[in-house]
Amino acid sequence: MNKTEKTKKKKNKTAANEPEGSAGKILRAARAEFSKYGLAGARVDRIAEKSGINKAMIYYHFGSKEKLYQEVIGYHLSRIADFIGHASTEAADPEQMLAKISDFYQDMFLHSADFRPIFLRELAEGGGRLKDAFASVFAEKNIQLKMKAIIDRGKKEGIFRNIDSIHAIISFVGMNIFYLIAAPIVNQMWEIKDAEKFIQKRKKTVPDLFLYGLLER
Repeated sequence: MNKTEKTKKKKNKTAANEPEGSAGKILRAARAEFSKYGLAGARVDRIAEKSGINKAMIYYHFGSKEKLYQEVIGYHLSRIADFIGHASTEAADPEQMLAKISDFYQDMFLHSADFRPIFLRELAEGGGRLKDAFASVFAEKNIQLKMKAIIDRGKKEGIFRNIDSIHAIISFVGMNIFYLIAAPIVNQMWEIKDAEKFIQKRKKTVPDLFLYGLLER
């Protein structure tokens, strides 16, 4: 790989903080485009117009529409992975770690309006690209092991009861994101008028419900 290719790869590498300059402008426009139209319906012409970057530069930075789409998915997953990585080392105890991660999950799905449609479309289409991105980003940052270590530490310290750590993690994630991806249906079913207020309350309720199932009693 020559110097130019290395520089290009470094610029395009997805991180919790999006790239600066042209690549960042392209990614911001692409997130909105893919969210609204999906991969098949998205148009590089519109991304170029919204970002103010010509098509040639878009292909220079990302190679193809498919690769740009993968970068958008990777950007969001990297945000999750980076936060979990920090929370797993900065919080004082396992309960605090899980509470911080729960708060982040719900804030991200609430405020990252462009991620939810992409996430749901990917699941509806079999989740192939999402699965590959999860495998790449989470494996690189050892997120599965860090999440498992939080539960294992709680069990070792006698805070959590002896429950299967992997099942606990899957349940924890599900409790955090289910409402946020099914909100239109849930809001109508339960006549929730103020979704923002409901989510703020849920951010406190979910960790309580989850931890009650883990705590030694």
